[in-house]
Amino acid sequence: MAENARGRPRDPGIDARVLAAAVDELAEKGLTGFSTRAVAARAGVDRRGVHARWSRTEDLVVDALATLTANLRPPRRETLRADLDVLVPDIAQALSGARRRVLQRCLDEVAAAPDVAGRFRRDHLDRCAAVVEDAFHRAAARGELSGRTTPAQATELLMGTLLLRALTLGDAAVDAASRAEVVDHVLRLTTTGG
Repeated sequence: MAENARGRPRDPGIDARVLAAAVDELAEKGLTGFSTRAVAARAGVDRRGVHARWSRTEDLVVDALATLTANLRPPRRETLRADLDVLVPDIAQALSGARRRVLQRCLDEVAAAPDVAGRFRRDHLDRCAAVVEDAFHRAAARGELSGRTTPAQATELLMGTLLLRALTLGDAAVDAASRAEVVDHVLRLTTTGG
């Protein structure tokens, strides 16, 4: 790794502080009231340092929102249930507590920032959905998925159920018992054994 020709080395801790401050700013003021200046003040860094890392406010918002999403990896277990038992807790965690409140507030303001919403959906939400859909494709290839549903429909059913429960019922909707109930429900509706 090359050294910077001039100036101090970049402090990686600043990125984490700025992103955490940006999430706090989104939670408090939403997309419409979001301010890079306020984020810099919250993070205790110079505004120029924030702009050096994120030249556009939209980029900072998308990266801050990305810290709230489930960073799913394909589990590739032997059964659909085993895959879902790995994936669902991570999805539920992304839909609980402060994460849910920030995402809900930003979802309410999507019309005010369609470019941010589009990038966030494409770069983060769609990637999570693709990992879940992959689990259902693998289940279909093993003969577990019913002919009544497609992997895309099964993915929408699972993620939509988790999201609706989280947004309407709060954290209790994504606790361990509720997650197991959702997995059982989705398997009943989508698999050959259901």
